[in-house]
Amino acid sequence: MIFDTLILNDRKFNVEGQLRIKENHEVKIIFEDLDLGTYLKELPADDRNIDYLELRNVHETRYDTKSVELTHITIDGKHYHATFK
Repeated sequence: MIFDTLILNDRKFNVEGQLRIKENHEVKIIFEDLDLGTYLKELPADDRNIDYLELRNVHETRYDTKSVELTHITIDGKHYHATFK
């Protein structure tokens, strides 16, 4: 699924990316936005709990959840890969 807006707690990012909902309540996103990538990378390793996460496109909310944790963030070339669980 494609998204163009990501809301993380009280911060809104206008970023295009892909969303995959996996098993065990795991969500993987792929995006190129440097600001969002830097923000996620700079979250303290011992406090990566997210109170609110919403991914949407122009037409609808694609994913909306509360109380998730950023479990993985990497960069592969120019794409960031982030996993929330």
